Amino acid sequence: MPNPIRITPIGGLGEVGRNMMVLEHDDVRIVIDCGIGFPHGSERGLGVETYLPDVRVMRGRPVDAVLLTHAHDDHCAALAHLIRSGTPIGRIVSLPFTTAMVEAKLSEHDLPVPPLVSVMPGDPVDIGPIRAEFVRMAHSIPDASGIALTTSIGTIMLTGDYKLDATGQDQRRQVDRARLTALGDAGVIAMLGDSTNADLPGRTPSEATTIEPLNDVIDEAPGRIILTSFSSQIDRIDHAILAADRTHRQVMLLGRSMRRNVKIAERLKEIHSPNLPTLGKRELEGNPKAMVICTGSQAEEFAVLSRAARGEHPDLNPGNGDTVVFASRPVPGNEGPVEELQAMLRMRGARVVTHHDAPIHVSGHARADEIAEMVRMLRPTSVIPVHGERYMLEAQARIAAENGVDPANVHVGQNGDVLEISAAGLKLADQVEAIAVPAGSDGLPLEAGEPG
Repeated sequence: MPNPIRITPIGGLGEVGRNMMVLEHDDVRIVIDCGIGFPHGSERGLGVETYLPDVRVMRGRPVDAVLLTHAHDDHCAALAHLIRSGTPIGRIVSLPFTTAMVEAKLSEHDLPVPPLVSVMPGDPVDIGPIRAEFVRMAHSIPDASGIALTTSIGTIMLTGDYKLDATGQDQRRQVDRARLTALGDAGVIAMLGDSTNADLPGRTPSEATTIEPLNDVIDEAPGRIILTSFSSQIDRIDHAILAADRTHRQVMLLGRSMRRNVKIAERLKEIHSPNLPTLGKRELEGNPKAMVICTGSQAEEFAVLSRAARGEHPDLNPGNGDTVVFASRPVPGNEGPVEELQAMLRMRGARVVTHHDAPIHVSGHARADEIAEMVRMLRPTSVIPVHGERYMLEAQARIAAENGVDPANVHVGQNGDVLEISAAGLKLADQVEAIAVPAGSDGLPLEAGEPG
């Protein structure tokens, strides 16, 4: 009889962010994602900008491969921390956009980088006796994927962050329903599913629904547009650039990560380049046809928009006549600091537009009806809700039970649970300590991920 598969979540359960999972089968060890987390509310006052997975759980044992579902920081920005811990890593595998983003992030650290392997959806990745396959998902970043792991016991499906966007966007942004259904037909012994919006009824709107409202905001703006978003929200930035072209505005990108990510997206043909020449710094002040696209949507202390709101940025001085567009929503628990930033901008005379004023933001995560559809496509024997606060995990557990999964095979757990999957089913075998580690001296980039 084959040995059981052991799955240990290191982060991402009971929290939004810090996603990391370890899977072990016989002598093979695989890490799925390795991301940072963000402080909630009063935790910001402690001087901690980011939290890291507790990689001491690895105990220095080699990892055959790190598989990355996508390039949001809450799924990949703690890789430097894992490498720095001394854990040997055979290779880091992901889809092309994710690989390019990870390469850029790791280049900022003086570390020996393991081989970075870029694959396409459907390409087989053999890791000892385990075969991994990346499956195209729709999310709020290019090259989002789920990961199917085929073992001697059966196939395990990790959905990654996803929503079932059914619009006619670029095929690279659409979930591969046919492949998910085929995996379900062949048999899935366990689904580890994104729970972030599981408590919300219905379906998450398509990213395409933000285009017209964003165009309306830009059309109505009498002066400069200052648009802030996650620097990894490539589609939203693309919509803004196309709107700038249509209204004959010149674009300026401000923020190191914004410039870096857009450059990568341009190289990989994931975004349009502006028609008009990029604005120079001397052309920005008082120019009513300027559009600034910048970092700082999460009120990060040293990001462009926060510095500008305090009057400390050398190139950007928001004020009367400017329209500041927050084209993303706050990370859960970060609403207070973002509202304070918006109040500062209003005090300077700027008009502030948020997702409360116009539908210019949609989540990248599936709601209840989409999760139910995912369960029906995969028809898993067991379900392990991941990626979310406890109430989100519980909501996914209810959806799984309502759609044919035996409640005895649904595990709502916590970081550090050691789960075993075997022919007999799913069980909790052990518990290890997996705490949130303040970033401290690790020197990781202080960039917010996109939880929704």
